[in-house]
Amino acid sequence: MNILKMLGFTLALLSAWNCSASGNAGNNNQEQQAAPPSIKGPSGGVMLEDGETSLELAIFERGVPPEYRAWINYQGQPITPSSQQKPVLEVRLTRLGGVVNSFAFTYKGDADNTGYWLGDAVVGEPHSFYVEVSLKIAGNTHHWAWESYEGRVAIKADIAEQAGISTALAGPGRIQRTLTAYGNLVSGSENLSHIRARFAGQITRVNVNVGDRVKRGQVLAQVESSESLKRYSIFAPIDGVVTQRHANTGELALEQPLFSITNLTKVWAELKIFPQQRAAVKAVQVVSVKAAGSEQTSTIEQIIPMDSGPYVLARAPLTNLDSNNTSPNNSPWYPGQLVEAQIVIEEVDVPLVVDNRALQSFRDWTVVFIQIGENYEIRPLELGRSDKTHVEVLSGLNAGDSYVVENSYLIKADIEKSGASHDH
Repeated sequence: MNILKMLGFTLALLSAWNCSASGNAGNNNQEQQAAPPSIKGPSGGVMLEDGETSLELAIFERGVPPEYRAWINYQGQPITPSSQQKPVLEVRLTRLGGVVNSFAFTYKGDADNTGYWLGDAVVGEPHSFYVEVSLKIAGNTHHWAWESYEGRVAIKADIAEQAGISTALAGPGRIQRTLTAYGNLVSGSENLSHIRARFAGQITRVNVNVGDRVKRGQVLAQVESSESLKRYSIFAPIDGVVTQRHANTGELALEQPLFSITNLTKVWAELKIFPQQRAAVKAVQVVSVKAAGSEQTSTIEQIIPMDSGPYVLARAPLTNLDSNNTSPNNSPWYPGQLVEAQIVIEEVDVPLVVDNRALQSFRDWTVVFIQIGENYEIRPLELGRSDKTHVEVLSGLNAGDSYVVENSYLIKADIEKSGASHDH
């Protein structure tokens, strides 16, 4: 799908979501629902009025964790502890998923008009809930209720499926902390063979060239002994590739190597570990080696000090085997190749992780979007350790919560388009 078609598809989805959101975003199974109060009080809170009673209710969060503050008036007079009327104020917040937070209030400040009624708990984020207020005063009970949502949208299941929105369950996981190192591939001495003639003589035949693959026992050349004048064959001692040839018909075979054969079934990644990395890197650590679009996981087997250079070498084997594990294939692992590696220097099991693809920015938070039914809502997170796929969640999410992984940015775009605010 080209960019223009994708853009058109996304805009169509957003339009459909808006229709869905207008009818469903406030569905909390409440019998009575109302729009948020539009009148603001002198302290910036919502004004609630019923006959001779008025109440201003605000979430205050300047310099303190978010808290409810209220100012109560009866018959035009502010209500304080010294007033004849003894009010009982309660606020209930019903969040997405049915969690209810209740707040009772006590008076803070002087017994004059400078104080306020303070809720007894922090108003946790997000500030997205169905609000119910109950105030008992002068023998009467007053009720107000309204929807106060932020960072929430309703999306029908078929639309979410078309948009490729997928979810996962938050739960325990393993975080891998890695260190990046660079190096190159080499042949191990155990995989290299230099072949010489058993007896001095004239080379009468050469059967292989540089680059040829040979099998153990294959005839590489024939030599006529200078002493016996009998011909004998020179055989390949290992499977591998002919990497050097110093033999031609008619030449004398003396003590020089005639052929070099390298077995490419296994090569070694030699990674440079500099002083600031040295304490973290040890043998037996898992390492992921990348080159030319290929990747292989191995284990560091050796740490080798160097006589020169400000580093040590961490060596890890890589294999070039076919599906039967018997011979080299066309894998790109070859001596001299430059590689990049991620060495796992720490693995820790944590109680709660989320997929990195789920993370989005919202206001000044990092959030994920949880899903309950056809409703999606932000959850601001406090994050801990991370690796290339997952991040630890310290707070803001519960194990078992269903959160959006794929295409969460589409939900963010729709919420921002709807003008979600942080107004209380």
